Amino acid sequence: MTPETDCWLLPGVEVHDSPIEGRGLTARQPIAAGTVVSRLGGRLVSWAELRRLIADREQPYVDTIAVSETEHLVLPPRRPNGYGNHGCDPNLWWVEPYELAARRAIAAGEELTNDYATSTADPAFTMECTCGSHLCRGTVTGDDWRRADLRARYGGHWIPMLLARIAGDRSDPSRKSGQRGH
Repeated sequence: MTPETDCWLLPGVEVHDSPIEGRGLTARQPIAAGTVVSRLGGRLVSWAELRRLIADREQPYVDTIAVSETEHLVLPPRRPNGYGNHGCDPNLWWVEPYELAARRAIAAGEELTNDYATSTADPAFTMECTCGSHLCRGTVTGDDWRRADLRARYGGHWIPMLLARIAGDRSDPSRKSGQRGH
């Protein structure tokens, strides 16, 4: 699936100061469960090009998600969508390759979060977490897709590349019983 060239954000979602980290996205009005909140767009790049972009001191921050084992989607610079912070018990999750929707009803004034582990495939990725959730893991990694608790919590709400990894992972306990969470 080819991404759009730019991002879309649900009207009424705004960038504000965040108690989690720096700036974040806030719902200015209630959002019903299942509502698409964010569609990511940009350009597809190879892992090598992504590493060059991240190392480039001219571009201090790169918003990206893994798309396949060989490609990443790089968002256009500093779109509001890129201000979405991580949460270990997020209120957004993946519903399509480039779409995040409300995982549950979201109240006006609530910060919108997604679990970075559901879109991060780089085993070298590590981030200290300060989300404040009772489910906070303390550290988020590019290998968190292997965690049974996260697989159970998110079911089929991962980027497609990670869903494929999960389906092929022989250590997945649900494979033994024939169950798949979706």
